[in-house]
Amino acid sequence: MADRFPSIEDLDAGTAPTTANGDDGGDFLARERAALGEDAEQFATERDAINTATVEDGDDDLLGGADDFVGAPSASADPTSEFESSFPAIETQNTQVGPGGTITGSTAPFQSGYTNYNPPAQEEETEPIRAWREKRDADISRREGISSEKTEEKRKKAREDLDSFYESYNRKADKQREKVAKEAEEFISNRENTAAGGTAWERIAKLADARNVKGDPDGSKKRMREMLLDLAKDAKAPGATVA
Repeated sequence: MADRFPSIEDLDAGTAPTTANGDDGGDFLARERAALGEDAEQFATERDAINTATVEDGDDDLLGGADDFVGAPSASADPTSEFESSFPAIETQNTQVGPGGTITGSTAPFQSGYTNYNPPAQEEETEPIRAWREKRDADISRREGISSEKTEEKRKKAREDLDSFYESYNRKADKQREKVAKEAEEFISNRENTAAGGTAWERIAKLADARNVKGDPDGSKKRMREMLLDLAKDAKAPGATVA
């Protein structure tokens, strides 16, 4: 045991004994298995099983063995080769990703889950349906004809009412214009007759007679008119001048 597991002081001083067969790789794996104990089986590979069998049959096992045992050459125990054999490379290349990260489609043909829709053939109408359709079309045509007649009658009546309104309006407007013109002529004639001839009091009395004296509860307008008439009769009244 001392030659397989030298003390730490011997390792630091460089005086640790070396094995004669030079199988350092085998000693390293044996020490790792011893350190892991029962958990070493979880990390075992096919090559480890072969090495374990040779160690158990050889001189380097813990229990001792024959002197004529020749171990496996250390050159074949490459840690890199063992790692690659234990953990093979996994292909991670995505065949669907093109250069530059472009996602490409599959080369397999696309199988659509939908098929072309074929509408069912139109069935021939039965006799009851055909009769109902003809009756419906006839009713629609009849209602459209009645509606057109009513619309035309309404338009005709509207035109007649509009013409009657304008005729009545024009007649009333003409009568109103004639009345206003007649009243204007009478007003001008009366004004000229009132302002013409006589003294100033006579002209004033005529204007007073022409005015409406209704709405005089206290009779003041009546008395004023009587006074003006008296002045008009008096030729010598103050301010009575002949025009």
